[in-house]
Amino acid sequence: MYENVAARVPEAIVKDIDYVAKEESTDKSKVIRELLSSAVKEKLIDLALEKYSKRDVSLGRAAELARIPLADFMVRAAERKIPMNYSVESL
Repeated sequence: MYENVAARVPEAIVKDIDYVAKEESTDKSKVIRELLSSAVKEKLIDLALEKYSKRDVSLGRAAELARIPLADFMVRAAERKIPMNYSVESL
């Protein structure tokens, strides 16, 4: 299901969207949906990593918030050098 969302964006971004749509032989609406989806996914991961690094949530919960598999979340945390919040006993 789709819902209309309106946003004002700078003219330069509109030109970039037009360019991408032309290069991919598609319409602007599809380009915007794909770019927005990708950006929202990354933002969810960023927010979950932030919560995890502050120890606000567990590793499993952070992966759920990020909406990615636990192993992928662990890779993302390692890439940002966020230590695993586990004691020796927990392991």
